[in-house]
Amino acid sequence: MARYDYCHTIQDEKLGIGVVYDLECEVELSVELDAGVPIISVDAVYVDGKNLFDGTALTKSIAAEIANAAENDEALNSLAVADEGFVYRGLGGNDPDGRFVRAL
Repeated sequence: MARYDYCHTIQDEKLGIGVVYDLECEVELSVELDAGVPIISVDAVYVDGKNLFDGTALTKSIAAEIANAAENDEALNSLAVADEGFVYRGLGGNDPDGRFVRAL
């Protein structure tokens, strides 16, 4: 597990507006392999050193929104996969035998 700086704008999809702009936080990510494919999960969201998942219903909702956005952020996911030491072994993206492995 590693912490990464992350910035996210929380939007109200029904109203179509941003509610909280550029919320700066840290996300704690873990990477596991499932059938040779890296799975990223957010274990914690920190603001000022406090885990938002440990707070009230409002902060838990904000943490869930940030966690969902972080899990879908391709650049952040690629960084986490590389930092955890996983590399792709195969002949390209369409190789049926291609998979990620942990480089030692």
